[in-house]
Amino acid sequence: MSNEAWTNEENDLIVADYFAMLADDVRGRTYNKTEHRRRLLPLLRNRSEGSVEFKHQNISAALKG
Repeated sequence: MSNEAWTNEENDLIVADYFAMLADDVRGRTYNKTEHRRRLLPLLRNRSEGSVEFKHQNISAALKG
């Protein structure tokens, strides 16, 4: 798994994914967070599912802050 900093492209991808889930949530549509994470993984540079989940949590915390 990668220990390197996230690239701008990776950050753009994960933030877009986060907002897609948020849009579904706001509209009351069901979504599968695990499926979102698994579809995102091939687009990232050798990231683990755990690192993607942690990054989603960081985005959420930043928005709340």
